[in-house]
Amino acid sequence: MNTVQIIAYGTLMTGECNHRYCRNAVSIQPCTIKGTIYDTGWHFPAFRPEGDNTVHAELIEIPIADWPAVDRLEGYPRLYDRMLVPATLEDGDTVEAWVYVMDNIPPQAKVIASGDWKNRE
Repeated sequence: MNTVQIIAYGTLMTGECNHRYCRNAVSIQPCTIKGTIYDTGWHFPAFRPEGDNTVHAELIEIPIADWPAVDRLEGYPRLYDRMLVPATLEDGDTVEAWVYVMDNIPPQAKVIASGDWKNRE
């Protein structure tokens, strides 16, 4: 089976509203990436690779056949772009995976200082 590794930092994560798009996941592992995560005010976050903040995420390996549905959810390439970034796993290993990056952060967006969408309050 051909698969792709994506980094989920918001609604695609386990327990979140859009995790169903990853229902066929081969594996899910906690990870971190460097950058900045924003609360867009639209009930979903945005990520930018700038900054040295730690963003808490999940490395999710999905069948390549499921990737187009995730792209549609993320509004790729109109709302989000995809970028390969290094993700650090709990054991310290680093892997490159695809993350969705928002080019135009909305003016009302606020930085999530904790770097954690699930604990953004």
